[in-house]
Amino acid sequence: MKSVDTRTLQHHLGSFLDEVEGGETLEIRRRRKVIGRLVPCVAEASAEPWPDIQSRLERIYPDGPVEPGASDILYGDRDGR
Repeated sequence: MKSVDTRTLQHHLGSFLDEVEGGETLEIRRRRKVIGRLVPCVAEASAEPWPDIQSRLERIYPDGPVEPGASDILYGDRDGR
């Protein structure tokens, strides 16, 4: 692991970023005290595909939607006050 002080990092940021992009980890120091690390970014895993909601609903409710729906029941209760 390479160590660099903040002043040098400020003046040569581009070259240090190239090193990090190449896989190097940098330890950043201020007055000989380590204040941070600059590490290469790890590629994120690809996201899972969205589930097929329509086919799941058709499997659960093969006869189609349940009638009356929950919102219809709620609207009926509100109108009946």
